[in-house]
Amino acid sequence: MLLSVIGYANVSYSQSTVQSDPGFYLLDVLLYRPVGLVATIAGTSAFVAISPLLGLASIPEPHDAFQRTAGILVLAPAAYTFIRPIGDRDFPYIAPPPRRTLSVIPKNTLKPLQQPVTTLEPAVKPK
Repeated sequence: MLLSVIGYANVSYSQSTVQSDPGFYLLDVLLYRPVGLVATIAGTSAFVAISPLLGLASIPEPHDAFQRTAGILVLAPAAYTFIRPIGDRDFPYIAPPPRRTLSVIPKNTLKPLQQPVTTLEPAVKPK
């Protein structure tokens, strides 16, 4: 038992040993982030400009022209600019999925009120 405790204590977990260049951090903050912000603004304005055409493109199946185009023009540059950790060189940056999701209650699970609704009577009765 003592041998297993000693052997367990020597187990090391793998950690990232890749060191980023400090110059890349400076380049990331001074160049890549502002360029990403400009790309996000330009993509958003392009998305708004072509949204009537996207409405027409969404008519046939699979009805996902807005989602695909928004992902390319708006969400990808925004994730690269605002969500990507400083010094991360991965491009395109794929943002992690959201931690919380909205849950929708199906209509058939809603129950009517248990007590009847009474109407309010005026406090002063007319004479």
